[in-house]
Amino acid sequence: MISEEEMYRTLSRFRIGIAGHVVLDRVRGPSLSYDSVGGVPTYAGLAVASLGHEALAISVVGEDGHKALEGLRSLGVSTELVRVVSGAKTTCYEIVQLEGGERRLRLLSRAPPLSSKDLVRQLDGMYYGPVASELRPEDVALTARFYRWSALDPQGLMRMFDEHGNVTLKTEGADLNLLGSVSLLRLALEEARALGFGEPSTASVELSRSTGRVVAVTAGAEGAFVSDGRRLVRGRLDVRAVDTVGAGDVFGGALLVGLMETGDLVHSTALGLAAVAERVALPGPRRLDNDSIRRLASSIAPRLSVSDVRP
Repeated sequence: MISEEEMYRTLSRFRIGIAGHVVLDRVRGPSLSYDSVGGVPTYAGLAVASLGHEALAISVVGEDGHKALEGLRSLGVSTELVRVVSGAKTTCYEIVQLEGGERRLRLLSRAPPLSSKDLVRQLDGMYYGPVASELRPEDVALTARFYRWSALDPQGLMRMFDEHGNVTLKTEGADLNLLGSVSLLRLALEEARALGFGEPSTASVELSRSTGRVVAVTAGAEGAFVSDGRRLVRGRLDVRAVDTVGAGDVFGGALLVGLMETGDLVHSTALGLAAVAERVALPGPRRLDNDSIRRLASSIAPRLSVSDVRP
Protein backbone atom coordinates (compact mmCIF):
# COMPACT_ATOMS: atom_id res chain seq x y z
CA MET A 1 0.00 0.00 0.00
CA ILE A 2 1.34 3.43 -0.96
CA SER A 3 2.27 5.66 1.97
CA GLU A 4 1.02 9.23 2.35
CA GLU A 5 4.55 10.55 1.82
CA GLU A 6 4.89 8.57 -1.40
CA MET A 7 1.49 9.82 -2.55
CA TYR A 8 2.56 13.45 -2.24
CA ARG A 9 5.69 12.77 -4.26
CA THR A 10 3.46 11.74 -7.18
CA LEU A 11 1.53 15.01 -7.16
CA SER A 12 2.11 17.63 -9.82
CA ARG A 13 4.99 19.96 -9.06
CA PHE A 14 3.59 23.48 -8.97
CA ARG A 15 5.44 26.62 -9.98
CA ILE A 16 4.59 29.28 -7.40
CA GLY A 17 5.77 32.88 -7.54
CA ILE A 18 6.36 34.86 -4.36
CA ALA A 19 6.20 38.59 -5.10
CA GLY A 20 7.64 41.16 -2.75
CA HIS A 21 10.97 42.58 -1.70
CA VAL A 22 13.77 40.25 -0.78
CA VAL A 23 15.06 41.75 2.46
CA LEU A 24 18.38 42.01 4.23
CA ASP A 25 17.32 41.26 7.81
CA ARG A 26 19.24 42.44 10.86
CA VAL A 27 17.73 40.41 13.69
CA ARG A 28 18.53 41.43 17.24
CA GLY A 29 17.13 40.14 20.51
CA PRO A 30 17.88 38.93 24.02
CA SER A 31 19.13 35.57 22.76
CA LEU A 32 19.51 36.11 18.99
CA SER A 33 21.70 38.27 16.81
CA TYR A 34 22.20 37.54 13.12
CA ASP A 35 22.06 39.03 9.64
CA SER A 36 20.41 37.04 6.87
CA VAL A 37 18.24 37.12 3.80
CA GLY A 38 14.58 37.65 4.73
CA GLY A 39 11.24 38.87 3.48
CA VAL A 40 8.24 36.90 2.26
CA PRO A 41 10.04 35.47 -0.81
CA THR A 42 12.53 33.92 1.61
CA TYR A 43 10.21 32.40 4.18
CA ALA A 44 7.12 31.58 2.11
CA GLY A 45 9.54 30.53 -0.64
CA LEU A 46 11.49 28.10 1.50
CA ALA A 47 8.20 26.54 2.64
CA VAL A 48 7.08 26.03 -0.95
CA ALA A 49 10.47 24.66 -2.01
CA SER A 50 10.81 22.43 1.04
CA LEU A 51 7.41 20.87 0.27
CA GLY A 52 8.62 19.80 -3.16
CA HIS A 53 7.38 22.58 -5.41
CA GLU A 54 9.17 25.24 -7.44
CA ALA A 55 9.37 28.57 -5.63
CA LEU A 56 10.30 31.63 -7.69
CA ALA A 57 11.09 34.94 -6.01
CA ILE A 58 9.67 37.92 -7.92
CA SER A 59 11.49 40.90 -6.53
CA VAL A 60 13.77 43.89 -6.97
CA VAL A 61 17.12 44.26 -5.21
CA GLY A 62 19.92 46.77 -5.33
CA GLU A 63 23.58 46.30 -6.11
CA ASP A 64 24.11 45.14 -2.53
CA GLY A 65 21.65 42.27 -2.96
CA HIS A 66 23.88 39.60 -4.48
CA LYS A 67 24.56 37.92 -1.14
CA ALA A 68 20.85 37.87 -0.41
CA LEU A 69 20.19 36.17 -3.74
CA GLU A 70 22.83 33.56 -2.94
CA GLY A 71 21.00 32.96 0.33
CA LEU A 72 17.71 32.48 -1.49
CA ARG A 73 19.20 29.97 -3.89
CA SER A 74 20.69 27.99 -0.99
CA LEU A 75 17.13 27.63 0.34
CA GLY A 76 15.93 26.23 -2.96
CA VAL A 77 14.21 29.44 -4.11
CA SER A 78 14.76 30.48 -7.72
CA THR A 79 16.03 34.02 -8.34
CA GLU A 80 15.59 34.02 -12.12
CA LEU A 81 12.72 36.54 -11.88
CA VAL A 82 14.53 38.96 -9.55
CA ARG A 83 15.67 42.27 -11.04
CA VAL A 84 18.93 43.85 -9.85
CA VAL A 85 18.77 47.65 -10.18
CA SER A 86 22.02 49.55 -10.60
CA GLY A 87 22.48 52.38 -8.11
CA ALA A 88 19.70 51.14 -5.83
CA LYS A 89 19.81 49.59 -2.37
CA THR A 90 18.17 46.36 -1.29
CA THR A 91 15.34 46.67 1.25
CA CYS A 92 16.77 46.25 4.74
CA TYR A 93 14.94 45.89 8.06
CA GLU A 94 16.17 45.93 11.62
CA ILE A 95 14.03 43.46 13.60
CA VAL A 96 14.32 43.79 17.36
CA GLN A 97 12.83 40.87 19.26
CA LEU A 98 11.36 41.98 22.58
CA GLU A 99 10.43 40.03 25.69
CA GLY A 100 7.00 38.41 25.49
CA GLY A 101 7.14 37.72 21.77
CA GLU A 102 6.68 41.30 20.58
CA ARG A 103 8.99 42.87 18.00
CA ARG A 104 9.99 46.30 16.76
CA LEU A 105 10.67 46.98 13.07
CA ARG A 106 12.72 49.73 11.49
CA LEU A 107 13.14 50.21 7.75
CA LEU A 108 16.78 51.05 6.97
CA SER A 109 16.63 51.09 3.17
CA ARG A 110 14.11 50.36 0.44
CA ALA A 111 14.51 48.96 -3.06
CA PRO A 112 12.49 50.24 -6.05
CA PRO A 113 8.90 48.96 -6.36
CA LEU A 114 7.70 46.11 -8.52
CA SER A 115 5.59 46.79 -11.59
CA SER A 116 2.48 45.04 -12.87
CA LYS A 117 4.65 43.48 -15.60
CA ASP A 118 6.69 41.74 -12.90
CA LEU A 119 3.52 40.08 -11.63
CA VAL A 120 2.25 38.46 -14.83
CA ARG A 121 4.06 35.14 -15.26
CA GLN A 122 3.44 31.60 -16.46
CA LEU A 123 2.86 30.14 -13.02
CA ASP A 124 0.42 27.88 -11.21
CA GLY A 125 0.04 30.23 -8.27
CA MET A 126 1.14 33.56 -6.86
CA TYR A 127 1.85 34.66 -3.30
CA TYR A 128 1.82 38.45 -2.90
CA GLY A 129 3.99 39.43 0.07
CA PRO A 130 4.82 43.15 0.16
CA VAL A 131 6.84 44.41 3.13
CA ALA A 132 7.32 48.11 2.31
CA SER A 133 4.59 49.24 -0.13
CA GLU A 134 6.51 47.79 -3.08
CA LEU A 135 3.32 46.42 -4.62
CA ARG A 136 0.42 48.61 -5.65
CA PRO A 137 -2.98 47.31 -4.48
CA GLU A 138 -4.45 47.82 -7.94
CA ASP A 139 -1.68 45.69 -9.47
CA VAL A 140 -2.41 42.88 -7.02
CA ALA A 141 -6.13 43.01 -7.80
CA LEU A 142 -5.49 43.16 -11.54
CA THR A 143 -2.95 40.35 -11.82
CA ALA A 144 -4.43 37.91 -9.28
CA ARG A 145 -7.14 36.99 -11.79
CA PHE A 146 -4.48 35.36 -13.99
CA TYR A 147 -3.89 32.65 -11.39
CA ARG A 148 -6.14 29.84 -10.25
CA TRP A 149 -4.55 30.13 -6.81
CA SER A 150 -3.25 33.32 -5.25
CA ALA A 151 -2.47 34.49 -1.73
CA LEU A 152 -1.92 37.90 -0.14
CA ASP A 153 -0.20 38.96 3.04
CA PRO A 154 -1.17 42.65 3.25
CA GLN A 155 1.39 43.62 5.92
CA GLY A 156 3.47 45.77 3.61
CA LEU A 157 0.40 47.62 2.34
CA MET A 158 -0.60 48.54 5.90
CA ARG A 159 2.75 49.81 7.16
CA MET A 160 3.62 53.45 7.69
CA PHE A 161 7.13 54.76 8.34
CA ASP A 162 8.27 57.78 10.32
CA GLU A 163 11.38 59.81 9.49
CA HIS A 164 13.54 57.23 11.27
CA GLY A 165 11.99 54.25 9.49
CA ASN A 166 10.05 53.04 12.54
CA VAL A 167 7.01 51.02 11.54
CA THR A 168 3.39 51.49 12.60
CA LEU A 169 0.23 50.02 11.07
CA LYS A 170 -2.62 51.86 9.39
CA THR A 171 -5.89 51.51 11.23
CA GLU A 172 -8.41 52.40 8.53
CA GLY A 173 -10.72 49.71 7.19
CA ALA A 174 -9.61 47.07 4.73
CA ASP A 175 -10.16 47.43 1.00
CA LEU A 176 -12.47 44.46 0.47
CA ASN A 177 -12.12 44.69 -3.30
CA LEU A 178 -8.39 44.09 -2.91
CA LEU A 179 -8.74 41.42 -0.22
CA GLY A 180 -11.38 39.62 -2.24
CA SER A 181 -9.26 39.49 -5.38
CA VAL A 182 -7.08 36.61 -4.14
CA SER A 183 -7.83 33.01 -3.09
CA LEU A 184 -6.20 33.21 0.32
CA LEU A 185 -5.48 35.96 2.86
CA ARG A 186 -2.83 35.51 5.56
CA LEU A 187 -2.65 38.09 8.32
CA ALA A 188 -0.73 38.31 11.56
CA LEU A 189 -2.68 39.09 14.72
CA GLU A 190 -1.32 42.65 14.83
CA GLU A 191 -2.70 43.34 11.35
CA ALA A 192 -6.08 41.82 12.23
CA ARG A 193 -6.22 44.09 15.29
CA ALA A 194 -5.28 47.12 13.18
CA LEU A 195 -8.31 46.30 11.03
CA GLY A 196 -10.52 46.43 14.11
CA PHE A 197 -10.80 42.78 15.11
CA GLY A 198 -10.20 41.88 18.73
CA GLU A 199 -9.94 38.12 18.34
CA PRO A 200 -8.15 36.11 15.64
CA SER A 201 -11.10 33.72 15.28
CA THR A 202 -13.48 36.63 14.67
CA ALA A 203 -11.10 38.16 12.14
CA SER A 204 -10.72 34.97 10.13
CA VAL A 205 -14.45 34.24 10.02
CA GLU A 206 -15.73 37.76 9.37
CA LEU A 207 -13.09 38.56 6.75
CA SER A 208 -13.77 35.25 5.03
CA ARG A 209 -17.50 36.01 4.89
CA SER A 210 -17.01 39.56 3.63
CA THR A 211 -14.45 38.62 0.96
CA GLY A 212 -15.61 35.12 0.03
CA ARG A 213 -12.04 33.85 0.42
CA VAL A 214 -10.07 31.60 2.75
CA VAL A 215 -8.62 33.72 5.55
CA ALA A 216 -5.85 32.67 7.93
CA VAL A 217 -4.82 34.64 11.00
CA THR A 218 -1.62 33.56 12.73
CA ALA A 219 -1.41 34.54 16.37
CA GLY A 220 1.93 33.37 17.69
CA ALA A 221 1.58 31.13 20.73
CA GLU A 222 -2.22 31.17 20.29
CA GLY A 223 -1.80 29.25 17.04
CA ALA A 224 -3.54 29.63 13.69
CA PHE A 225 -7.17 30.36 12.83
CA VAL A 226 -8.33 29.49 9.30
CA SER A 227 -11.82 29.93 7.90
CA ASP A 228 -13.60 29.56 4.58
CA GLY A 229 -16.71 31.28 5.93
CA ARG A 230 -18.43 27.99 6.68
CA ARG A 231 -15.94 26.36 9.02
CA LEU A 232 -13.29 27.56 11.42
CA VAL A 233 -10.15 25.45 11.86
CA ARG A 234 -8.03 26.20 14.91
CA GLY A 235 -4.78 24.66 16.03
CA ARG A 236 -1.53 25.23 17.85
CA LEU A 237 1.58 23.24 18.60
CA ASP A 238 3.52 23.31 21.84
CA VAL A 239 7.07 23.71 20.60
CA ARG A 240 10.12 25.45 21.98
CA ALA A 241 10.55 28.44 19.69
CA VAL A 242 14.16 29.47 19.18
CA ASP A 243 13.44 32.01 16.42
CA THR A 244 10.01 33.12 15.17
CA VAL A 245 11.13 35.50 12.37
CA GLY A 246 9.27 34.56 9.20
CA ALA A 247 7.07 31.97 10.93
CA GLY A 248 3.86 33.52 9.62
CA ASP A 249 5.23 33.57 6.07
CA VAL A 250 6.23 29.91 6.38
CA PHE A 251 2.69 29.11 7.53
CA GLY A 252 1.21 31.03 4.60
CA GLY A 253 3.43 29.33 2.04
CA ALA A 254 2.67 25.86 3.39
CA LEU A 255 -1.05 26.63 3.68
CA LEU A 256 -1.17 27.71 0.05
CA VAL A 257 0.67 24.53 -1.00
CA GLY A 258 -1.81 22.41 0.94
CA LEU A 259 -4.79 24.12 -0.67
CA MET A 260 -3.29 23.76 -4.14
CA GLU A 261 -2.49 20.07 -3.55
CA THR A 262 -5.76 18.96 -1.96
CA GLY A 263 -8.16 21.86 -1.41
CA ASP A 264 -8.71 20.49 2.10
CA LEU A 265 -8.86 23.18 4.79
CA VAL A 266 -7.96 20.92 7.71
CA HIS A 267 -5.04 19.21 6.00
CA SER A 268 -3.71 22.54 4.74
CA THR A 269 -3.87 24.11 8.20
CA ALA A 270 -2.03 21.11 9.66
CA LEU A 271 0.62 21.43 6.95
CA GLY A 272 1.13 25.09 7.83
CA LEU A 273 1.45 24.37 11.54
CA ALA A 274 3.89 21.52 10.93
CA ALA A 275 6.07 23.73 8.72
CA VAL A 276 6.14 26.42 11.41
CA ALA A 277 7.20 23.87 14.03
CA GLU A 278 10.20 23.02 11.84
CA ARG A 279 10.98 26.69 11.16
CA VAL A 280 11.04 27.97 14.74
CA ALA A 281 13.22 25.15 16.07
CA LEU A 282 16.44 26.74 14.76
CA PRO A 283 17.70 30.30 14.21
CA GLY A 284 17.63 31.91 10.78
CA PRO A 285 16.09 30.75 7.49
CA ARG A 286 16.85 27.10 6.71
CA ARG A 287 15.59 24.48 4.29
CA LEU A 288 12.90 22.35 5.96
CA ASP A 289 12.43 18.59 5.77
CA ASN A 290 9.51 17.65 3.53
CA ASP A 291 8.89 14.19 4.95
CA SER A 292 9.06 15.39 8.55
CA ILE A 293 6.57 18.18 7.88
CA ARG A 294 4.12 15.85 6.15
CA ARG A 295 4.35 13.19 8.85
CA LEU A 296 3.76 15.78 11.56
CA ALA A 297 0.86 17.29 9.61
CA SER A 298 -0.77 13.86 9.30
CA SER A 299 -0.48 13.30 13.04
CA ILE A 300 -1.91 16.66 14.10
CA ALA A 301 -4.72 17.03 11.53
CA PRO A 302 -7.15 14.81 13.50
CA ARG A 303 -6.47 16.89 16.62
CA LEU A 304 -7.33 20.27 15.16
CA SER A 305 -10.48 22.02 16.31
CA VAL A 306 -13.01 22.23 13.48
CA SER A 307 -16.31 24.03 14.05
CA ASP A 308 -19.17 25.08 11.83
CA VAL A 309 -19.73 28.82 11.64
CA ARG A 310 -23.22 30.10 12.25
CA PRO A 311 -24.65 32.40 9.60
